Amino acid sequence: MQIDISGSRICITEQIDAYIKKKLSSLNKYFRRILSIRVIIKAEKDAYLTEISVIADGVTVHGNGIDYDLYNSIEAGIHKVNRQAKKHKEKIKSHRSRDTLAGKRTSYPSSPASSGAGHKTIYTSKEIAKPMTADEAVMQLEMEGSRFFIFLNSNTNQISVAYKKENGAFVVIEPQV
Repeated sequence: MQIDISGSRICITEQIDAYIKKKLSSLNKYFRRILSIRVIIKAEKDAYLTEISVIADGVTVHGNGIDYDLYNSIEAGIHKVNRQAKKHKEKIKSHRSRDTLAGKRTSYPSSPASSGAGHKTIYTSKEIAKPMTADEAVMQLEMEGSRFFIFLNSNTNQISVAYKKENGAFVVIEPQV
């Protein structure tokens, strides 16, 4: 995780830097992988403005805080970022639970005529492929904890499969027809 803290018309001391990093550590409970955090503190005429941008798990979250006290300005910005991160996490959880509750993943027993000689089909599953990018599919795969994820690649408009290898690497299969 890369944290970039800068100031405009204000010197960022080690104490301020440590305070911001300590407060930003609370974001780890909302995201699995935080790529970068950018904090800009501006000293205005009679107030401090704190702008925070977090890039994590394929989403960007912004928060601004303004106050006469520097630390209250930082607190306000971090509070807004935390609130948005929590909202995003709940949104993803509710979509996942709604999909499974709606019965979108149903299994149907295979007919004996469809099974070939020597191979036995245990069951057939019908999946609804949602349009998304490969990065979003990998993120969804991580959150579900399943072995693979079928999706409609929004870049190519074709069905693709994302899966996790035993070594932890993610692979996206794009079939050619």
